[in-house]
Amino acid sequence: MKKILIIKHGGLGDILQVTGVFSSVREKYPNDKITLLTDIKFSNLSRKMPYFDEIIFDKRSSSNNFSDFIKLIFKLYIAKYDIVFDLQNSDRTSIYYFIINFFNDCVWSGNRLGGKYKYRPDNFEQISVVDRFKGQLKLMNIDTDIVPEVDWLINEEEKPEVDGKYIIFVPGSSKNKNYKRWPAENFAELAKRLAKKNIKSVVIGLTDSESKEITTIAKSSSSVINYSDRNLGFIVELSRQALGAVANDTGPTFVISATGCPVTLLLSRHHQHFVKPLGSKLNIIQKDLISKITVEEVENNLALRD
Repeated sequence: MKKILIIKHGGLGDILQVTGVFSSVREKYPNDKITLLTDIKFSNLSRKMPYFDEIIFDKRSSSNNFSDFIKLIFKLYIAKYDIVFDLQNSDRTSIYYFIINFFNDCVWSGNRLGGKYKYRPDNFEQISVVDRFKGQLKLMNIDTDIVPEVDWLINEEEKPEVDGKYIIFVPGSSKNKNYKRWPAENFAELAKRLAKKNIKSVVIGLTDSESKEITTIAKSSSSVINYSDRNLGFIVELSRQALGAVANDTGPTFVISATGCPVTLLLSRHHQHFVKPLGSKLNIIQKDLISKITVEEVENNLALRD
């Protein structure tokens, strides 16, 4: 039995975007032990994934960072992995490479320094992130489906209850990155316009950081339904019946898109190398400042189910 390690940190969207890659590796090695190395902040999410036999958490933001890092390095070294898929390809994972391969002949797949299967074509910088993973795994004879999988995100608690047509609003984004957030007042105005067309607006959010925006939108119209503080499984079920979604660049947007729900994605000039949500119809509206995107532009360019 081979011992296989997959390394993937990043944000929520980054993790969800490579679930198709995780699935392809599991399909290639059905009877081998596969371990995921990921950030501790994804402990609850990653434990639900059906692809892994073991999960190791990297406490990168820990106050005891150096001590935790040494413990992690030692754990990776003594594990003696046969194959490592580096899906993070960072300076940190380059350190992992040298430690894991110290006195150990490990097959390493990545695009950084070292490794037998290094994917770094001349046009590398022009290749999208998810297509890089596809090319990276192809070197090891793995054909991967880069479309994310979300069927494992089963909601066992509250079920969405929305009568009639509705569009999902995702007003949040990474904490302290307001340049990624379309103004809440614009979402509120869009909700009023949709209400005149007998379309409800369902606003979602996973953290307290977008509570102010959600409150502003929820108060704007009686047709707005506030479904904040629900889990990702709930969002999956909600998305399957939605007409579409209007969203900022944030983790739940990738979940919504992966269900097949059309997404209208709002971006600023800061999103030069963003990862596109996969799995659905996608309309992108982008301006130098996200606040300069008008309500009219969004209303007239909504991605909706046929």
